[in-house]
Amino acid sequence: MKTRWFRSSLVAVSLLATTFVPSPARATDLVHHVSGRAPVQGNGGEMAAERPAMNAPATVPLKRPANPWKLLATLPGAVVHDISFATPQIGYAAAELGQVWKTTDGGTSWNRIMNLGFPYYWYGVQAAGTNDVVISGFNDSNFQGIIRFSRDGGQTWTSDIVLTTNGWANRVRYANLRDGLVMDQLNLSAANAAHYTTDGGLTESDWTAVVPDPNGGWFGNQFSFLANLHVRASGITYCASPDGGANWSCSPCIDSVFDGPTFFANDTYGWVGGGEISPNVEGWVHRTADGGKTWSGRTLDIGWPIREILFLTPKIGWAVGGNLYTGVGGMYFSTSGGQTWSLDADTGAEMSSCDSKHRGKRVQVWCAGYNAALNGVIYTLQGRLP
Repeated sequence: MKTRWFRSSLVAVSLLATTFVPSPARATDLVHHVSGRAPVQGNGGEMAAERPAMNAPATVPLKRPANPWKLLATLPGAVVHDISFATPQIGYAAAELGQVWKTTDGGTSWNRIMNLGFPYYWYGVQAAGTNDVVISGFNDSNFQGIIRFSRDGGQTWTSDIVLTTNGWANRVRYANLRDGLVMDQLNLSAANAAHYTTDGGLTESDWTAVVPDPNGGWFGNQFSFLANLHVRASGITYCASPDGGANWSCSPCIDSVFDGPTFFANDTYGWVGGGEISPNVEGWVHRTADGGKTWSGRTLDIGWPIREILFLTPKIGWAVGGNLYTGVGGMYFSTSGGQTWSLDADTGAEMSSCDSKHRGKRVQVWCAGYNAALNGVIYTLQGRLP
């Protein structure tokens, strides 16, 4: 059922981080905070940092009727890390063990169009038009961060385009057909790099690697890439680029522990989330209304990590996430630009990514993730903007 669910009256200087390896001995006054482990299937490592112990007061979410989210599909054996819809009907999901899934009916049914198995892990996907799609991830046998392109809707793919031979690539995003960006998930010997292209990125030589913060570490899976090429990413440190990833300025992370997903609706309104699975299972969100010059405290502080943020307007949006290992997760909803939040859906799964498509004021949102059985889940919601 389609509902008008967006109106507020209706339902509507940091410590040096550990890298992606087991942590060394540490001072007794520091606590080992773990954001997550990757990959989920296979031998991996931690995204973690040493931080002083803290007891931040939890926020109390508003109590309001939830929006009518619908479980569209379950993808067997698919640990889904990213989702992208080219049209309201055509969408793709990228998953571990070399899997790519496709829907042509808005997400009701999905076909697995790639199934490479180990050592391939896909963490990013972006679709454009009805036939063009790019995926990103890594080859776990040789520490190559890679992307692949398809020009025929996923029937055929290019060979691996290698961005790094010293780590893993994370998500890929394009601001237009020429300007693309991929952030490292892991670098074996240095702070994570950013890889940018200004001419489409169809060959390895089209990509340039830069290190946003030599004194930094890992970034969250989600970064913000606006049409004007302004980029924001956060994790161990918060970094911004005015030119599609070529040049960066960085500062301490927004949260006192670390950050994760980063989303900007425009150059004024933005949000940074984060969370941990150890020593606590907890998640948080901060907001800015001045382009990142100043940030709020935690406006959301809940019992699962935040993995993705999506705002349809500067006021209306979601913060989603979860923890695979404790079987918690779902979506929180805001109609106040992230100043206040309410629980919108309790999925019991780790929600990892969202996308949306507009048709006038009518909007459809999809959010994907995976549960403790290592099956992918796709949820959707349809509504109308005010």
